[in-house]
Amino acid sequence: MSNTVQRAAHIPTEVLPVIPAQTDDRNSVPGISSPVRVMPAVVGKAGAAQRIYVECPDFCGVDHTKGYVELEDITHYSASDVAQVLTFLDDTTSHSDLTATIALDPTAEDPRKREAHLVVDTGTFEEARLTPAMAEELADDLIAFASQLRHKARQVAAFNRKQARR
Repeated sequence: MSNTVQRAAHIPTEVLPVIPAQTDDRNSVPGISSPVRVMPAVVGKAGAAQRIYVECPDFCGVDHTKGYVELEDITHYSASDVAQVLTFLDDTTSHSDLTATIALDPTAEDPRKREAHLVVDTGTFEEARLTPAMAEELADDLIAFASQLRHKARQVAAFNRKQARR
């Protein structure tokens, strides 16, 4: 499942419906009462698999009963948010996608991956793993980038209108 960023010809002055409500309290997230829940998982090889129950973060959207894995291979991921970069040179495929996903790998060798973190991916073989502070900084940079992108789009539109009047 993914949430694609909505595009609109007219941007209203109120907050866009795809932007989640923000809170100043970094230790409290609205609507979350417990950070984990107990969920079923299937582990082991086909024919010898067992159903067990694991602590699963509330953000996890993975069905751990599908497939056959070892217990140490259970990794938790949220749904991805996606911003697509389109191009008028190819109307069937996006040029690139920028995705953001919450991840947690309880048995990872790298202890940083054993804590919830964000994965930002552009569809390449490399992905960026961010702490919450790094994600906040990236969000600020993307907001500034979006503002510059809108400014440039308006410059191009104004230039094209002037050229059409010639």
